Order: sequence, then structure tokens, then C-alpha cells
Amino acid sequence: MYYTREYLNRAHREIDTIFRVLFPEHGMAVREEQIMLCHEMLDNLLGRNIALCDAGVGIGKTYAYLVACVLMRKYSLLAEGCSPYEQRPVVISTSSIALQKAILTEYIPFLSRILQENGTIQAPIKAVIRKGKEHFVCDERLEQRIVAIEEKNKNALQKEALLSLKEHYDMDEVSNLSGFDRRMVSVPKFCSGDCPKRGSCRYQQYLERSRDHEMFIQICNHNYLLADGYHRLQDYRPLLKDYRALIVDEAHKLPDAAKQMFGKSLCYDDIREICFYLGNEYQGPEIRKLSGTIRIVLDIIGENHRTRYGIKEEFHMTEECAMYLYEGIQTMNKIIEKLEKKIPKWIRNKLEETRSVLECFFHQDKKYVLHLKQDHDHRIILCASSRRMASAAVIFSLILSLLIIFSYPSYDSRPFLFAQEDTFAKSEQRAIL
Repeated sequence: MYYTREYLNRAHREIDTIFRVLFPEHGMAVREEQIMLCHEMLDNLLGRNIALCDAGVGIGKTYAYLVACVLMRKYSLLAEGCSPYEQRPVVISTSSIALQKAILTEYIPFLSRILQENGTIQAPIKAVIRKGKEHFVCDERLEQRIVAIEEKNKNALQKEALLSLKEHYDMDEVSNLSGFDRRMVSVPKFCSGDCPKRGSCRYQQYLERSRDHEMFIQICNHNYLLADGYHRLQDYRPLLKDYRALIVDEAHKLPDAAKQMFGKSLCYDDIREICFYLGNEYQGPEIRKLSGTIRIVLDIIGENHRTRYGIKEEFHMTEECAMYLYEGIQTMNKIIEKLEKKIPKWIRNKLEETRSVLECFFHQDKKYVLHLKQDHDHRIILCASSRRMASAAVIFSLILSLLIIFSYPSYDSRPFLFAQEDTFAKSEQRAIL
């Protein structure tokens, strides 16, 4: 038993007080299923166990796990003192951006306020949303992009959105920002150590705040959680701070996230980005050839899959698709061969990734599920999802195995909770269990 019976009883009595007294005082109804769920979650968190909680719509699972996490931290600190393990954050992974924002701006502030007023906690609950670099502005690239559009007849709303990034470093907070501008000003995959704006970089400041030991709750989406797991398995630097407990909300969406993460795709914005950077490094007819060829390939595939109801998502090879895919592959081969020693390695890698997607569709690679999507301009996106990630059982096995790998020799396995909607297929539940 990790915690004394006295502390366990006190923690469970506080759950009843919070849900039966404090919440109703602030206009919230008493929901027995929510209270039962919170008790169950707290037992598993304090016992450092793994739990699968199937919570239907309307039960109130978000407050259930937030209260359980707050009480876990409170009583683990009382029982074991300020050990490094007890001060590690809790990670909450969700599928939707709306839920992430709601947890940060609605659920946590409300819960923090009433628990402080009641004396249950002494300090506010601090939380942060963790997202990938592509969501944030690189100040150096923003400056370059603003200079590049000064003399251009750019859409007024898009230009205003771009200029507003001087005040907002999180691009998700800005409306009307074009997809191309997002890609041009986002934080690059590899930041240069000698960047002139390193000292004042807003993204680096965000990372520092996120790593603060007082940031008790780290909120991310499923893609970011899986990417963190992949980094750890490959001995790369983790994306998330080492955590003591993991809550996977909307867990029935994990398979979709994994398919997206462990697949590959190609859209016209990818080519525009490559051509933009290629133009900075190399001036030649290949840039126009690349742009024109891929645009035609995507347009032809779109025409061959268009119906009166829209685009058919499942990819079907036609003679015309095969001909243009083959032509696209040959064009890519010639461009890569000609520019191999004239361009940086990372641009060459981008070109090879483009060729790889075309080859995947041309050969109808059986390791992937091939399908189509549309971007915001209704252009075709070629998507190839790995078949290895096709079943929910595989996803959950991956997460559970990562949980064991992440455990540190000096501590037992960290607690782990799935909170999911009751729409999750029963067959998948049996496979997981």
C-alpha cells in the first residue's frame, strides 16, 4: 500500500465534499456516476495502477479526473514529502482542440478558484497546453516574411493576420492566416543555436514556462503524446517533461491519431514550401517544373475521384492516374539527381519524401491504406496511413508498452488512466483487455 489508510480516507471524503457540497453551491448538479468515477480514478492514481474508464456523455469525466489528480498530488505530498517524483506533472492527452482550451480556460480556473476558497489547496492549479513547433511563430522567419510581402498585393485579411503575429506567438489564436504563411513563419524543425533572436525568442520562453516545476498539468493532443513516446523510444530528447501520471481522454480517437502520425501525405502546400526554400538556395527551371508537375498530378487524381457529392476518399488507380503518377516520379528523379550536390540535405530529404508518396500511390503499397482528403482550398491531399496502426488494440498495446519503458528504475510504474466515450466499439474493448 503506497498511502496510509488515514490519507486515503481523507482524500475520498474530500471528493464527496467537492462534488456534493462545493459544486452544488456553484450551480452544478450532483451526479452519482461522476462521483463514483472520481473515487475509482483516485484509487488507481494513488495506487499507481492502470485503469480503463468507459465514461458516457454527460457523466462529467473531465472534472472527475481533474479532482482526482489534484487530490493525488495533495496527499502524495503529505504522505511522501517533496520528492522529485511527487512533484512531476500530470499529462492530459485529448483529441480535440476545443476540449484542450476548455480544460485550460474553463475547467481548471473554476476548480482552482473554489478549491482555494474552500482551503482544499493553498496555491492555484497551473496548467499549459503543449503543442508542436508548427503551431508557434519563429520571430526571425516572421520578420523575413513581412519584408517579403511588403510590395506584394496580398489579401488584406491575410496580411492583417500575418502582422498580428507580432503580438500573438501561438498561430492557433489568429484567424484568417493562410496555410502558406503558417508554414513560412512557423518554428523550424531544427533551430539554429546562433539565431540572432534566440535570447528574445517567444517560443523558447514558452518552453521555459512549460518546464516550470509549478506547471502541474500539461495538456496535449494524442499526436503530441505519441510523438513524445516515439522520441523516448529512439533516445531522442522527450517533448514532454517527465510525468508521474497520464490521463488519455477521448481515448477512442487514439487509432486515428496514430494512423495520421505513422503515415505520410503530400499536398500542394508542401510543394510551395519546398519551392520557396529551393528558390533561396538555387535559381533554375527545376523549381517551376516541380511546382507544375505536382499540381497536375494532384489535379488529375482529384478529377478521377470527383463525384456529384464531392471527393471519394478511397483511392482507386485509373489509367490516367497511373500515367501522371509515373510522370511525377520521373520528374522527381531528374530533379533530385540534378540538384543533389547543389542544395542542402534537408531540402533534398523533402524532395525524396515527395517522391516516396508518389511511389507509394503508384505501386499501391500494401503496407499503407491509401486515401484522399482536401485542404482549405479544396485541393487534393494524398494520404497513406500505415496498416500497422489500423487496430485499436495495437495502439493501446503501444501506449502500455511505452508506459513500462518510461518508468524509472527507482520508482514503480506511473499511474495511467483512459477516459473514453461510450461510443467506443465493444469489440475493441475486448481486444484491449
